[in-house]
Amino acid sequence: MIKAIIFDCFGVLVGKGFEQTYRTAGGDPLRDRLFIEDTLGKANLGLISDSEFRASMARQVGISPIHWSQAVKSAELLNTDLLVYISELRGTYKTAILSNANRGVLERKIGTEWLEKDFDEIVVSAEVGIAKPDPRVYQLIIDRLKVPPQECLYIDDRESFLDAARELGMEGLLYKNFSQIKRSMHELLA
Repeated sequence: MIKAIIFDCFGVLVGKGFEQTYRTAGGDPLRDRLFIEDTLGKANLGLISDSEFRASMARQVGISPIHWSQAVKSAELLNTDLLVYISELRGTYKTAILSNANRGVLERKIGTEWLEKDFDEIVVSAEVGIAKPDPRVYQLIIDRLKVPPQECLYIDDRESFLDAARELGMEGLLYKNFSQIKRSMHELLA
């Protein structure tokens, strides 16, 4: 029986994933795949600051940091439908966020009010120095929730991150959109 539900941030709670954000800024995520993986990897582990990350992305796309920030703002919209649904789940399940992100990004993107009200635990890769799909970061959120992996549901928009969670015994659901995930969760949790 599921007792805890863990959500990814980007592509689930915020926006439609980094590739879409990069396209919105005018970049080609296929052409720049290696650059993106390298730069995101550094940011996700806290090896570069958020401002260094934004400046690097803007340079690569060929726009100013201000234009990069505007593109990010228009692409990374808050999934308020999902956040309201999470609020409804709180009485029955523990809820958490497990995100590959830089320090302070979740507070800016989601807001401390939502974070404090709706989530029992939050693990951000740059704050702990471990990023998905490293099994240690999944184990960390499991340990903090004090729930066995078999009683955890993990939701992400990337199959490779779900595979890593499943290897630890967690249930996993691929996020495509709100109506799909609500239906899938209802079927699984019924």
